[in-house]
Amino acid sequence: MHNRQDWREDMFTGIIEETGELCEIKKGTLSARIKIRCRKVLERTKVGDSIAVNGICLTVTSLAEDGFTA
Repeated sequence: MHNRQDWREDMFTGIIEETGELCEIKKGTLSARIKIRCRKVLERTKVGDSIAVNGICLTVTSLAEDGFTA
């Protein structure tokens, strides 16, 4: 069970942390993979986390020093 402090750290707040840049789109047959260039939002992000981009929650599939793919 999480203590109250942990719960608040993981909760979505809706606060915009930064403006990222869409830098790559790879289209598949039934899906697509995108790369977002960013920095601040990566500070505590791990693969499997959700990041809201323009109101859409994207699942982080890989991390790089300068961004993430979803």
